[in-house]
Amino acid sequence: MSEREQLKSTLLELLAIPSPSGFTDEVSRYICMQLASMGVDYDITRRGTVRARLAGASTGDGEPARAVVNHVDSIGAMVRRIKPDGRLLVAPIGYWSSRFAEGTRVTIFAEQATFTGTLLPTVSWGSRHDAGVEDTPSDWDHIELRLDEPVLDEAGTRALGIEVGDFVACNSRPEVLENGYIVGRNIDNKAGVAAVLAAIRRVVEEQLVLPSDIYVLFTVTETVGSGAGSAILPEVSELVTVDFASVPATEALSFDSLTIAYGDASGPYDYHLTAHLQQLADDNGIPCQRRVLAASHNDAAAALAAGHDVRTAVVAYAGDATHSIERTHFRSLENMVQLLLGYMCSKPTFAHDTSTTTVADFSHQIDADRLPARPDAEPDTIDIIRRNK
Repeated sequence: MSEREQLKSTLLELLAIPSPSGFTDEVSRYICMQLASMGVDYDITRRGTVRARLAGASTGDGEPARAVVNHVDSIGAMVRRIKPDGRLLVAPIGYWSSRFAEGTRVTIFAEQATFTGTLLPTVSWGSRHDAGVEDTPSDWDHIELRLDEPVLDEAGTRALGIEVGDFVACNSRPEVLENGYIVGRNIDNKAGVAAVLAAIRRVVEEQLVLPSDIYVLFTVTETVGSGAGSAILPEVSELVTVDFASVPATEALSFDSLTIAYGDASGPYDYHLTAHLQQLADDNGIPCQRRVLAASHNDAAAALAAGHDVRTAVVAYAGDATHSIERTHFRSLENMVQLLLGYMCSKPTFAHDTSTTTVADFSHQIDADRLPARPDAEPDTIDIIRRNK
């Protein structure tokens, strides 16, 4: 099977597994079965984060361990009220707008049964002659879930076994086009998961030599903000996050390109690790663009917020319409596999990152030889930096 066919098969299977954040047991089990079939060691946390280990070939004191992280959870909703007419009001799971919920086909998981339905705005009909259609606010109080069941009141809905707190998953309904695009819901970040699994498969099948241990994390709560907060082992010195990045139409991004992010809503990523990824992309001819993901908060940010002393970087495949009807291209996913393999087979950014370091080994970000001279009235930055070498 070609790599693209393998990516397609894995991604479609992932998309077929409902996994809104908080309802991810089955997708975690799927990841475990995939790793087991490749003979890769892994463990799984209480809540379902899967942590695989690819052994490095380091000797002696060894190289610092590194990690690649991606999330398997997706947006979704939860029943918050049953209306008198039997329809449901829902609360969003994850950060997504009700504007993108209208028309979504969903699956409701009651305790004893499963049902289908549609998220719709609270208007009686859609003709332009219906006064007030355009005036309905775009918020979650004006979105209701219409069940595909013959119920007309609250009692009828409750008789089905549906209750407040039941999970609601967005049906992906993927389309794989002949030109290489794949369109549907929940591509964020299951396409990234498929690429990461493909990279692991290449490491195993080609018996690639890794300079240091690589831990691969599949987190289950990134969508709600916590993500990799508790799953990073102390020996991990750097963390590369793989995710979906929706690029505005004003920024012409090639369908096969990757995005190397330099910061997000929580601040900048690590200067040196990000530069390392950029150099790997350049050396391997992988098309990339540099961006600041101003509205993003992902596993890298969650790891830092949890207090982990790790270098962080984020690389994303070409995406469009995050948390709506999403789209990516298999060429971008194939390029992601190549960059991940380049990273895994490269040496750690700094060999001394096995622990805290000394100022003699600590890194530089400013080259004194490239600084402009300062006016005489100011301390000379060039002299200060040179004295600190």
